[in-house]
Amino acid sequence: MIFVPTDELKSGMRLAKPIFNKQGVMLYERDSRITLQGINSVRNFGIIGIYVLEPAEPVPPMSDEDREFERFQTMAVFTLQEILNDIRDGSQPSRLETLTADIIRRFGNHVSKFNFTQNLRSVEDNVYKHSLNVAILTAAIYNKLAVNPEAQRCCVIAALLHDIGSLDIPDPISRKKEADLTDEDREIIERCKEEGYRLLRENCDLDSEVMRNISFLLRDLKELRNGGFKDIRQPDFQLETLKVAWYFDTLTAMKYGEEPKSDIAAYKFLHHPRNRMNQQVVRALTQAINIVPMGCTVQMTNRTKGIVLTENGDDILRPFILSFNDNHVYNLADGKVYENMQIQDVLKTMDNRYIMTDKFEEYRQALKNGEAKVIHLG
Repeated sequence: MIFVPTDELKSGMRLAKPIFNKQGVMLYERDSRITLQGINSVRNFGIIGIYVLEPAEPVPPMSDEDREFERFQTMAVFTLQEILNDIRDGSQPSRLETLTADIIRRFGNHVSKFNFTQNLRSVEDNVYKHSLNVAILTAAIYNKLAVNPEAQRCCVIAALLHDIGSLDIPDPISRKKEADLTDEDREIIERCKEEGYRLLRENCDLDSEVMRNISFLLRDLKELRNGGFKDIRQPDFQLETLKVAWYFDTLTAMKYGEEPKSDIAAYKFLHHPRNRMNQQVVRALTQAINIVPMGCTVQMTNRTKGIVLTENGDDILRPFILSFNDNHVYNLADGKVYENMQIQDVLKTMDNRYIMTDKFEEYRQALKNGEAKVIHLG
């Protein structure tokens, strides 16, 4: 599987991922060959590129849940674009409550974890995909925190609207990498975000709780970029949830020309004390989405690979690992074992899906038959 920029697409290439329209109707199935008409459709959608299969490559597995997640993301991005355009035109966003309810219904009531998969972003659709993903993560986190539904609703709406000001950032600045931004660029970005908040305050009839969430989120993100908080504040679950969701999406976002952080790296950032994220909220994130799921392949710091046998609810980086190197099981919750090996990263395919192996099922069968290896603790 390879990524091909839109300008380099050729008729006859086989699609590795389905393409949906804004109604959620599948335009092109995986393994279908893209036509010149299809290439023009991709360009008209503003897609920066697509994944294609190499000539003899088989179609990779894709669960119904993953397919539905991508279909919903496509539809919701178009809906959010309409909502933000209405606000910018001075109209009330009539579809805002409908989209909010749909996000909460799909992701705010999940009993089990789900796969949060990132899609490639262009400069043109980055604001919409980012805001939608923050809203999805916010709904999922709030579900695990078990707080009241009205707070969840206000938090999701704030996530959908918080970045509206970024739509006015000049195109040359939007196309720069984070490391290339000048102090002047950053000042312009901050002014655009502040103007976006003013637009929401003056043009929209929004709950005061929603506006408070957006105001505090923009304030805290600015302070964090400038070196941290100036004072110690009381815990605020709506604000803390928005920050955790914002950072996880921002760090793992797939932008053409920029290398995203892995889910593990994003978790380590959120978990580190210096970044002052609420750890109850961070833990709720790990309970809502798959970061180190059972059966996935991991790269260890001692240069070995293994598979995750059981998840650790207290610390997702300390599960039981079956090492490919010696076929022993290691309990990373054991301090002595953890000193010698830690999870460096979860291995995924190019389209951000977990790599699973048959060894996991073999181990489960051996465990059932009483033939599994004795747990090795160093």
